[in-house]
Amino acid sequence: MESSTNGKIIIVGDLFPIDENKRAFCDGDIETLFGEKICSIFANADLKICNLEGALTDHSEKCVKTGPVKVAPTTAIEAYKKLGIDICMLANNHATDGGHQGMLDTMKALEDAGIRHIGAGKNANSIVKYLIKEIGGMRIGLYNVSETMYNKPSENRAGAWLYDEYVVCKDLETIKKECDYLIVIYHGGIEKIPYPSPETRKRFHRMADSGADMILSQHTHCVGCEEHYNGSYLLYGQGDFLLKNFSPGLTDTGIIIELDIKEGSIEVKKHKVESISNQYVRYSENQDFSDFINRSSLLDDKEYVQKQLHSFCQGELRLYLTAFKSPGKMMRWIRNHFPSIYKKWLFSYSERNLLFTLHTLRSEQNRETAIIGLEELLEKMHHNRRNK
Repeated sequence: MESSTNGKIIIVGDLFPIDENKRAFCDGDIETLFGEKICSIFANADLKICNLEGALTDHSEKCVKTGPVKVAPTTAIEAYKKLGIDICMLANNHATDGGHQGMLDTMKALEDAGIRHIGAGKNANSIVKYLIKEIGGMRIGLYNVSETMYNKPSENRAGAWLYDEYVVCKDLETIKKECDYLIVIYHGGIEKIPYPSPETRKRFHRMADSGADMILSQHTHCVGCEEHYNGSYLLYGQGDFLLKNFSPGLTDTGIIIELDIKEGSIEVKKHKVESISNQYVRYSENQDFSDFINRSSLLDDKEYVQKQLHSFCQGELRLYLTAFKSPGKMMRWIRNHFPSIYKKWLFSYSERNLLFTLHTLRSEQNRETAIIGLEELLEKMHHNRRNK
């Protein structure tokens, strides 16, 4: 038994079942899911934390959205229990995939299992943003926040705690006075790219300046790079722990963060893990972090990072142009049968079209107006559908 001045904290990224491993989750078969080495790391830790990336619910309600909907039965909580998870982060873009009821069911399943949760609430006024635990004689603060996606709460609807720079930085200044070491779990950043955008990096610096000692980004699905800034440890992309990846080779590895507390000091250790056919995760035999270290060393090379970011964005541009044009059935048929004609149509924006689209996205006034209008229009559509 370790003395009161020693302790270990384990933090992992996105964790959620898929159809292929759902049975193992529900059975609590952690040896199959995680392997002996990872189970041993968890067994020897005093505090174990993960991001629960989805909704645990037995109801049929689903969030109306584009993209994957992550929902699993409440019995999947058995794997979280057996692994010894103490705290689940719920501020993420899939927290409300089971709708309002799914969010309530997720929180109840965790509470019934004796697992704490932060980053969400049954409505906008009941969100738990943070908690403080004493580990190894130190008061450890945990704060969970997400970018705005489909997870926005209201006065009568469950949701996640969302990033508002002024509010978050004020929170961190206050919480830091109550603890010795403050950890921010931030669910945001650009997916599938191992470098932070300039805006993400500025956000991390502002949170660090406001009192955060460690900031971990868990939304990118890939291992990014690290930065030591003003006495704080910043990790731009922890990668998934066990989640269905969508870009093999990039999103099939993750990092277990271990905080080793000894007599009032904290050492940050990293353990590389890898996904096996999306179904299981194993401790990697190759614990070589040289690529990670080299990538991190290039963070201040603004020209290089901008080049990587611009290259990635150009590759993603077609998705946005398609969304803006909203092709109907005829154009989708043409896409499938005459791709060259479809491509020409897709990129046939005039300069004015592009300028107006950019202005709408860039302008805070136009963006806010469009969001409010679209939300109300969708709500009317959903209301009409429910009352048919």
